[in-house]
Amino acid sequence: MAMRPLIFLFLLVAATPAHSEDFAARYPAGSITTREQADAAISAARKEEDRLTRQFDAREAECYRSVFVNDCREKVRRERELARRDVRRVELEAKDTRRRLDEEERLRKQSEQHKQQAAQEAERTQREAAAKQRSDERKSQAAERAAGAKPAEEVERNRAEYERKQQEHAAKLAKEQQEASERARNAAEYQQKQADAAKRAADAEAERKRRETRREERKQALAKKEAEREALRKRAEEAAAAAR
Repeated sequence: MAMRPLIFLFLLVAATPAHSEDFAARYPAGSITTREQADAAISAARKEEDRLTRQFDAREAECYRSVFVNDCREKVRRERELARRDVRRVELEAKDTRRRLDEEERLRKQSEQHKQQAAQEAERTQREAAAKQRSDERKSQAAERAAGAKPAEEVERNRAEYERKQQEHAAKLAKEQQEASERARNAAEYQQKQADAAKRAADAEAERKRRETRREERKQALAKKEAEREALRKRAEEAAAAAR
């Protein structure tokens, strides 16, 4: 009869959180790279957290049926914490990915907006120039009609002056269009640099977190092995004491 509590405790503490290990294996560090993956991982992490809460609450309640209540509860507490670390790691990585993608999308839209504004400005300048050219042509034609019997030399001077103004206007228009194109190109290059810098920073942060995750996983594995050794040692001592 004295061995029954020992058998119960052995079965309870030997139970491993297999589902939690499966969850961590589904989302290894660095595997969450798209928005769809991030959304799915966050949803799965919340469901896994709820499942772990129910599982470990039930296991802790079972500990009160054992004569080794404190040892049992401590074992459950350690395993609960190890399981929840994997869930938190996945959720944090998913949220980081979603924030990085949101920032990249914001920069892309901002770049497109600058390009659109520059194109609209160039189009407006061109429309205004065309309208001015038509107006100047009408004025020139009216001036020629009004000149009537003016000397041919004066008519020629007026025509030459008109052509000069037209050339100046055309040169001004070309310069404005070139400047608008340069502004659009500069804005696009700036936004691209911003996006590249943001991506490099996000990649560096993701790599740092992957390294931290790997270190944490190794630390958890060592802690788990140590906890298992300690539990085995205690069970052996308790079994020996019960045998006496």
